[in-house]
Amino acid sequence: MTSAFTSLLAAALCCMASSPLWAQMQYVCRDASGNSFSTSRPCPSGSTTSVAATGPVSPPPTWRYEAPVRSAPPEGPAYQRYMSARCRSLSDTLRGGSYGIEPDAYAGMRREYQRDCREEEYDASSRYYKEQGEARRQRQEQEQQLRVAAQASQAEATRRAEQCMESRRILTAKRARTDLTEGEKKDLKRFEDAYEVRCQR
Repeated sequence: MTSAFTSLLAAALCCMASSPLWAQMQYVCRDASGNSFSTSRPCPSGSTTSVAATGPVSPPPTWRYEAPVRSAPPEGPAYQRYMSARCRSLSDTLRGGSYGIEPDAYAGMRREYQRDCREEEYDASSRYYKEQGEARRQRQEQEQQLRVAAQASQAEATRRAEQCMESRRILTAKRARTDLTEGEKKDLKRFEDAYEVRCQR
């Protein structure tokens, strides 16, 4: 029994020597009867205790600082394309907020924008909305012209259909006559030709 305990103790000491610092501690105990056992807690009173490091556990997590990512500023108004590059850049920066910018620097940019770009922004806005209004007016005029043309075409088609119906009625009546003179027959032939050209094509 003494030999077995010595071997177990030697193995435990080897494990302790080769284990990393963060390994979990194991206690090798020997009771009064000479029986050996291991536990993760200190040995109970009345037993002989030796300590070995076995069963590595996960190392403590490492903490790494990650700088917050600043989201892109919201898209600027459409009329900004008529502004200078400098004023557009100032506007984008101010619209993104003061995060990450020194308060004095941010206040200075606001003053600079008010001084140099506010009138330019007004002119750009006026130009943009004027162009938008003109484009909208032209679209409305084109749509109105299309509606008028469609109505005229429909009216012409209706008038032509009515004329063809009347011509067909006259043709039917003339063809039903058996007392046509030679002149009337020639007139009927010309009428049939005109009807063919106008109503059957």
